[in-house]
Amino acid sequence: MSGKTKATIEKGLNKPYGRRSIKTKSFVITMLLTLGIGGTVLVVGFVLYLAGMFYEYSINAWNMANAEAVILEDSDVSGKCNEIMDLYDSFTDEERGDGQSEEYKSQFDPVIDDQFIAIKKRMHRLKERHGPLNAFIVAIDEDQNKMIYLIDSDPNEETFVQPGYWEIYTPKQIQIFVHGNKISRWAELLDLQDNVQATVTNIDPYGWRCTAASTLYTYGRYTVLICVDEKLDKLFAVSWVFLRQYFFVLLLVTIIASLIGMRLIYRHMVAPINRMAEAAREYGENKQKLDSSKKFFDDLNIESGDEIENLAQTMKGMEKDLAVYMDDLTKVTAEKERIATELTLASQIQESMLPETNHPFPERPEFDVFASMEPARDVGGDFFDYYLIDEDHLAVTIADVSGKGIPAALFMMASMILLESRMKEGMSPAETLKAVNEQICENDNQDMFVTVWLGILEISTGRITAANAGHEYPILIHEDGQAEMIRDKHGFVLGGLPGMKYTDYELQLRKGDKIFVYTDGVTEATSADKVMFGADRLMEALNEVPAGQSPRKTMNHVHAAVDEFVGDEMQFDDLTMLCLEYHKG
Repeated sequence: MSGKTKATIEKGLNKPYGRRSIKTKSFVITMLLTLGIGGTVLVVGFVLYLAGMFYEYSINAWNMANAEAVILEDSDVSGKCNEIMDLYDSFTDEERGDGQSEEYKSQFDPVIDDQFIAIKKRMHRLKERHGPLNAFIVAIDEDQNKMIYLIDSDPNEETFVQPGYWEIYTPKQIQIFVHGNKISRWAELLDLQDNVQATVTNIDPYGWRCTAASTLYTYGRYTVLICVDEKLDKLFAVSWVFLRQYFFVLLLVTIIASLIGMRLIYRHMVAPINRMAEAAREYGENKQKLDSSKKFFDDLNIESGDEIENLAQTMKGMEKDLAVYMDDLTKVTAEKERIATELTLASQIQESMLPETNHPFPERPEFDVFASMEPARDVGGDFFDYYLIDEDHLAVTIADVSGKGIPAALFMMASMILLESRMKEGMSPAETLKAVNEQICENDNQDMFVTVWLGILEISTGRITAANAGHEYPILIHEDGQAEMIRDKHGFVLGGLPGMKYTDYELQLRKGDKIFVYTDGVTEATSADKVMFGADRLMEALNEVPAGQSPRKTMNHVHAAVDEFVGDEMQFDDLTMLCLEYHKG
């Protein structure tokens, strides 16, 4: 196994801490959450508040309009309004223009007589009595969505709207003025007034205002209304004051909550983690001294009652286990000579653990499998395995243990036994990897790990169910000889971290298809120029193999390509390959 993956893990474990502390992150997260929740509550509450206030203003304005309608419901008012409407109807649409030309407005001067002024003053007195901003009588033409002004109570000649002036409104606004705002779905539930002839608008230059109307009478196609305006400036002024106050209170609460949260997290999480990190740092600096009597985690006394305490206890257990390992390693070092004489026996034992490679399943014509392993030392950490789970399922495994020599060989044999025992219990590849990972993490005192590709061939269908624990990508060789790299989803290496999950996926083999799996000793084989063989050269070598070649010949061709590339350079890593061909059509 190349040291690249191992170095990556050690780099992550030794990364300096404190650049982005949990304490700082907790403060920021608490602030963002508090601001987010508070802001959401503010927006929702403010919208509901404005909706309620708009409704109240609409009801008040409508009540004032109804009151004025009762008072103005007489023949003098209707007669003058009818006179203005008759004059309005006497013009063509072209003569009316946009309703604002001086020529057009001047034609209504005759209707502004003593009776008109008397009604105007009367409306003005009513307006001052009831308190609206303005009161005016209009006629609604629903066919053309027009509002025609008849009598305006404004005494100011500069802002007074002359009779005959008209404006275009939206159909919805016209509907509200004439027939009311239909809220019958909510009226009974909320005990609200239904069919209110009022609307809230924001129109230049008038600004926010509530306009309510009450029907006086109908005249031909026109509906004559008394309208009142009520300004909403005060409402918005109060609302903005409330918003500013709420914002400052929210900001203060956010800061206080964030400081409290940061303090609690530091006390119950960050401080214990820092103590464990410091113990781990001291352990890392002193582990080379092989002093098993020195303890680094026993005196932590972390009693948080949560996962951090569990981690501290695990670290204590790990320290004790590693101390035992250090003692054993010292003894092993002292017995180096004796172990050296037994390497040959270890190599033979390891070789005997691997399955037969020369026609291992002669009675099964549906498939053919061939594999080989060349250790970089007397014994290696790579292994392959294949065996029948039942009459219709063939398990295929290839793995690469970190490290070299006897420890890797022992770890390899243990991993091989664990994988086979779990597979024969009926587990899927992903379930097998998960279970074995937990066993290795629980008992791995040597900080070793193993990458594994594990597949189950359903012989009757050619379907392979596989899972990958940090191993090289498998390669599918089609019947026509074209090789395709399957970039499957990688899980974490076995023995790296507990609690890892792995994912099953499927490959469909057809007659003549092959699956080629390998360890990184193939792709990381290095030439004298320090150039690696690589995945691209591996794919080229496989594509050079003629279609229909057996798994053995396919692997022999790849092996020859690697040997030619490496030349006389010393073999750096175990070189292991496996090829499975499916024959069933």
